Amino acid sequence: MKSTQLFKKVFAGSLALASVLAISTTAFAAKTKVADVSQYQGNINWSKASKDLKMTIIRVKHGNAGDSDYRIDTKRNVNANGAAKYGVPFGQYDYAEFDSVADAQKDARQFYALSSTKAKFLVLDNEKRKSGVKSSEQTYVNAWLKTMRSLTNKPLVYYTYESFVTSHKINYSKFDGAWLAKYSSAKPKYTAALWQYTSTGSLSGISGHVDLSKIQNSSTVANWTKSTKATYMSSVKAGQKIRATRGINRYKTANLTGKIAGVKYNTTLTAKTIAKSSGGTYRIQLSDGSYITANKAYVQAE
Repeated sequence: MKSTQLFKKVFAGSLALASVLAISTTAFAAKTKVADVSQYQGNINWSKASKDLKMTIIRVKHGNAGDSDYRIDTKRNVNANGAAKYGVPFGQYDYAEFDSVADAQKDARQFYALSSTKAKFLVLDNEKRKSGVKSSEQTYVNAWLKTMRSLTNKPLVYYTYESFVTSHKINYSKFDGAWLAKYSSAKPKYTAALWQYTSTGSLSGISGHVDLSKIQNSSTVANWTKSTKATYMSSVKAGQKIRATRGINRYKTANLTGKIAGVKYNTTLTAKTIAKSSGGTYRIQLSDGSYITANKAYVQAE
């Protein structure tokens, strides 16, 4: 009798485990879609969308300051927070319109400052060539990439249409992969880890159409969504200039307590020495005696 009851308990437990595994596998299998979103998708129900999404790419801005069509995406933070809350890995993209090397550099700095710290990777959306510009589009792409490399160790991805690569002879091999658009049944002829194949897709949690993409190189895309470790500046020279690459705060102590004031991105500060918090984390003491983070995701040495 006891052995029979034990068998029944073990069997019941096995069924329960099998049921859980089956549900988990089914849920994982359902996460097959890759969508890019912006304010044009309205209020996304991320609880529902997360059931479909393997990954998403969120717009941060369109154009550069001074452009007639320039705008910062009103849903960039809402969408980033929604994706993060429901466990959807995400990158963010910068729809850029370059007219000079300096413009490309400025654009990269603003995009980085506006991007979410939770974004796994960052994308240059390079699909529009401004009229009347002098240098090759490649020159501007290179300037954007070089600036971004100085700001972050996150993967940097190149996006455009297949036709744009052909027209402007873009070499994107120095990026950490490419995401190309071609709305047809035939995938792009150029190397791309991600193929945006339609602009009329559908997704749970979104009313209306959404762009959908297919993964062409799973190992490359997997590398985009890996977490990157925080790295810190461990030494500075007295008088050295430090640029804030994001909005940060100045504090009274190395533990970053006693907020003094905010510091806008792209502000240059003067360092005095390196310091450590009580927990051993590097901080930068400024010439006025206040302290800021030494995290390289927020500051860089000039």
